[in-house]
Amino acid sequence: MIVIASLLPCPQLAHADAPAFDRPGIAFATTVLPAGSFDWEQGLPDLERDNADGTRSTNYSADTTLRLGLTSTLEVQLGGSLWNRFDVRAAGISASGTGAGDTRLALKWAPVLSSKDVTFAMLGSVTMNTGSAAFTNGRSIVSLGATIARDLGDGRSVALYANVDRSGGANTWTLSPSFGFPISGNLGGYVEAGRAFGGGASSAVAGGGLTWLLHDRVQLDLYADGGLTSRSPDLLAGFGISVFWK
Repeated sequence: MIVIASLLPCPQLAHADAPAFDRPGIAFATTVLPAGSFDWEQGLPDLERDNADGTRSTNYSADTTLRLGLTSTLEVQLGGSLWNRFDVRAAGISASGTGAGDTRLALKWAPVLSSKDVTFAMLGSVTMNTGSAAFTNGRSIVSLGATIARDLGDGRSVALYANVDRSGGANTWTLSPSFGFPISGNLGGYVEAGRAFGGGASSAVAGGGLTWLLHDRVQLDLYADGGLTSRSPDLLAGFGISVFWK
């Protein structure tokens, strides 16, 4: 399954005080927060919907990511979802439940490259199985991902994201290209595609979203990705907010 995490190098227009938030999308930004600064990125919520063999399931997640800049090239992240809900309907029978999800700790590194038009970042994380029974992976996940992006000018950028998750002796790989562009003022857009494979799982999605930057410190986002294969979720979507403190 492709996991909603974070997105483009800079889907919003560039502003002097605005960071590149990791929400929304599949990838993560290719920059770190300035040393000593902090942000909070919150799903309100994100959802995954699937309909297969007469069973319709919807999972909601109020995913939270907290980021703290350590140096000019490093930041630390703490993430998780204190609230999750599933709804399942099949043959006139319905079930639902709520609970907390797993907790992840991550370190992001964004070195300074010789070309100002190309940016790159790596993110290593450990997800610990702290969630309730219905919302935990059941074992720890170790992840290593990278995003490389190129500024095309006029607020446009392209990026390529790759990630591997290792859990229970199996690897799951995710690849995702994306394109970000300005729309009007502080309103930006992006399109993306994602492919996950390995570890007994395989899926592919494509879609995009919008970001709206307010006062250089607050970003609202709205996105949706649709499944491209029968083994993919039908819909990944969500609404979120990101807030930056310098």
